[in-house]
Amino acid sequence: MQKAYRHLVKHALSLGHVISVWDGGEWQVKRSNKIKTITDAIESVEEAQIVIRDSADKKLGWAFVSAYGLEPEETVIDFGVNEFMDAWYDSYEKTL
Repeated sequence: MQKAYRHLVKHALSLGHVISVWDGGEWQVKRSNKIKTITDAIESVEEAQIVIRDSADKKLGWAFVSAYGLEPEETVIDFGVNEFMDAWYDSYEKTL
């Protein structure tokens, strides 16, 4: 089973969006479309926050994630509820 945070990253990037990663002390990644850069930043800390933006720099979503110590579906610990994040969650649920 794919971890939820990885599915979210792949989903956002597949739609042409960019992701920033807050590692608790700094923006380790800013507006990246590189999956390895993003996942490496998330996996470098216990917990991280990600912000997803579209090509016009409009904020589409936010999530609090952790790569470790949780069931795969729990690796997105919290997220802002809006149309984009709801669509992602519906997509992820279909993989469970």
